[in-house]
Amino acid sequence: VFVYTDGEGAPQATTHVPAATLGEIAYLRCVSTTRAGAYLDWGVPKDLYVPPDHQTTRMVEGRRYVVAVCLDRKGERLMGSTDLGPCFDYDVDDITPGDEVDLLVYGRTDAGVQVVVNKRHRGLIHQGNVHRRLPIGTKLRGFVDHVRHDNRLDITLARRGMEGITDARDAILAALRRAGGRLPLHDRSAPQEIERALGMSKKAFKRGVGGLYKARRIVLEEDGIRLLEE
Repeated sequence: VFVYTDGEGAPQATTHVPAATLGEIAYLRCVSTTRAGAYLDWGVPKDLYVPPDHQTTRMVEGRRYVVAVCLDRKGERLMGSTDLGPCFDYDVDDITPGDEVDLLVYGRTDAGVQVVVNKRHRGLIHQGNVHRRLPIGTKLRGFVDHVRHDNRLDITLARRGMEGITDARDAILAALRRAGGRLPLHDRSAPQEIERALGMSKKAFKRGVGGLYKARRIVLEEDGIRLLEE
């Protein structure tokens, strides 16, 4: 069970699973607002309270926000905060480059897309590694590319080496099947066109296509690629 306190401070228990627990970050919907603060649906009977001074922008009922679950000033009750900086966990000793991780997009900078890693840690997908639109609230899987000296994490969406090539092959095959066996993509296609269609770089596309062609899974045509009968 998950144990929390009700409005009177008495302990309550539920078998419902919350979207996030203490120290974790989730994308939650605001269900009501008052002068005293906002209340978010986080999967348990009692809504998560977010005080006004912990709202980086005033919350609006019906909208969703990336929120950290933390303790109030007395350290007694759980509450939410959209001020994520102080809430991130910078202890990343158990994370190593190459690890597959869960990601939640929470912002953008000139450097790239900001993500919450495994509900707790601070990460960045550098702009050169972003090959599709990633709005705030997007959940996806990624890989740790580098653990920085400040214990923030550089993230990539594609694995390196042979595993990355295998991922690209699988993505191209899946797209071919969805499209009825043919895609109008080839060596002369613009990188932006490939990114929109497959969510990968042109380099990854060419490596994936090369592997599928050698394995005799596809045929290269003048204006695209075609899946051979399976």
